[in-house]
Amino acid sequence: MAQNPTIDPKITDIANLKLNDDKPTSDDDIRLEKLVDVATPTLHETEIGRVAIPHELSLSRTESHIEIYIPLVPGEDDPNEKRNQVAVGDYVVIPLGYRNEKIFGVIEQLRYTKRNALDDTSEVHALVEADKIDEKEYVQTALIDPISMFKDGDPKAQEVRYIPKPNSIARSVASEEEVKLGLSIPDDGIFLGYVATGGEAITVGPGFNVPYYLRNDLEKGDPLIFTHSLVAGMSGRGKTFTTKNFLRQVVGRSYKLERKGGANRKVNLVVIDPDNEYHLMAEEHRIDPDDEQKLIAQGVKFGGIGSNLKVFDAVEGRGSRYTGAKAHTPFTIPFSLVAQFKFLIAGGELNESQYEALVRLVDSFFSQEPKGTYMQFQAFVLDDKKMLPFTESGVVHENTLKALRRRVCRRAFENIFDQPEGTSITQLYQDVFSEGIVSVFPTDHLSDVAERVVVLAVMSMIADAKTKGLDTDWAEQIAKHPVILAVDEAHNYLAKSETQQDREINEKFIAAAKQGRKNRLGLVLITQNPQDIHEGVLSQISNRILLGMEKKMGEMAGAPSEFLRSLPYFEKGRMVVNSPDNSQPVEILGLHFCVVKH
Repeated sequence: MAQNPTIDPKITDIANLKLNDDKPTSDDDIRLEKLVDVATPTLHETEIGRVAIPHELSLSRTESHIEIYIPLVPGEDDPNEKRNQVAVGDYVVIPLGYRNEKIFGVIEQLRYTKRNALDDTSEVHALVEADKIDEKEYVQTALIDPISMFKDGDPKAQEVRYIPKPNSIARSVASEEEVKLGLSIPDDGIFLGYVATGGEAITVGPGFNVPYYLRNDLEKGDPLIFTHSLVAGMSGRGKTFTTKNFLRQVVGRSYKLERKGGANRKVNLVVIDPDNEYHLMAEEHRIDPDDEQKLIAQGVKFGGIGSNLKVFDAVEGRGSRYTGAKAHTPFTIPFSLVAQFKFLIAGGELNESQYEALVRLVDSFFSQEPKGTYMQFQAFVLDDKKMLPFTESGVVHENTLKALRRRVCRRAFENIFDQPEGTSITQLYQDVFSEGIVSVFPTDHLSDVAERVVVLAVMSMIADAKTKGLDTDWAEQIAKHPVILAVDEAHNYLAKSETQQDREINEKFIAAAKQGRKNRLGLVLITQNPQDIHEGVLSQISNRILLGMEKKMGEMAGAPSEFLRSLPYFEKGRMVVNSPDNSQPVEILGLHFCVVKH
């Protein structure tokens, strides 16, 4: 075959890579032979190969088949240098040439095809020629999944509508702008990490990484923090580390309220903290100066929150006391909140008919004692004379009353409601639910029953204040500004189980989540068991931040199918972000350090 004098003979005489005595025997072999017989111009450093047609080149609305041939280009130290540079998951760009647009895609599959008719499994090949066989006898191709199409200067990408021509160059991404355009990533917002493939951050230009932001600009649409976020992963994969870095970006931000005359207000971040970890966000944390400069350039917030973080610890009778942050405020749950949230004393044991009876008793009690205490309610339920009208009328069956008495008259309730050593949360509301404040509620010092009462009370106050317009001082205070409610171990409080208490709280938060954008309420649910969270709540979560987890868990958590196989291998800090309103599904690598104390 004649050589093209303008082409480097080291990499272009592809025909010479064939075995001299072997001839193709099938139509596919013939097409492949013709493919590799075409001389390939020298490839630049970022160029991977050329669009090929070993079988077909097609583009449709449902599926496409775009394949590129990766030549055997030797380097000084590596005889297979070009082929060894590509990996599944790498992003590529294919300029159309006949139009200004470029196709942005990802390598979906890599494969080798035998260049000749002799099969690798034949006796002659395996035993006689094995020592002579090397990579020259194989053609390597990469199957490309076309993600989007754009042209330089366009503000956003489009769907892929034009097919690349055969022999078009395919190359690696060349700039941060190409990655952001191709994946539809905002230019700024709430920082989550760096775009990555295979656990390594993408580098463009002279070693720059591509930051990934969650949209936070009102001019380009509602801030996505109010469409709710899930942070999920197995134990030890960095959920708390990742969440702290995420939440630090929210602190101090202002958002325009649709209500309250459209005023701009700072966020009140409320954190449910079962493991006593988040109070450390207040403290100063040393970061390498070089890392600081990089964070500043990319608009990433870092450093301790300081006095704007406050810790509120519930008091439980004579039980254990909170021993975390030096500065903290003891509080108690007033029984008067049960008038609004009757499920607080239902526990998980009451069935539907028993719960209906409890509601009647609670309403009757508070009609007589608007500021009644738990001890007064207990005396009311145990008073046979006061219960007689309910049983005689059939409103409450005698056996139902007995069951209620056993369940609502509990020492655990005596120890959590109306505790004299703590200030009522309905009196502390201006400190707890205050603009620009981070309020942390540690619960690891509480018993299981007390923890559940405290957490559900705080969560319900926020949900109802944001959705029902309650005529109380604390509800009006909460409604004044944006609220982000972060719930660690969320599966414990928004569970799938079918108890009446669970149904009540799930219905409340499904409704609150649906109105989050309008009411400026954002949920951040952190869990290692996303499969245990109620489906109705999960369905309202738009932003999924998924760390290492098993495949089945990934399916339940909403991981894109293309990442399910690799999720179990994700190391700490490596994550997938699935946020359809923000970008294409993408792997990102979080910071290797925490921006606050951890």
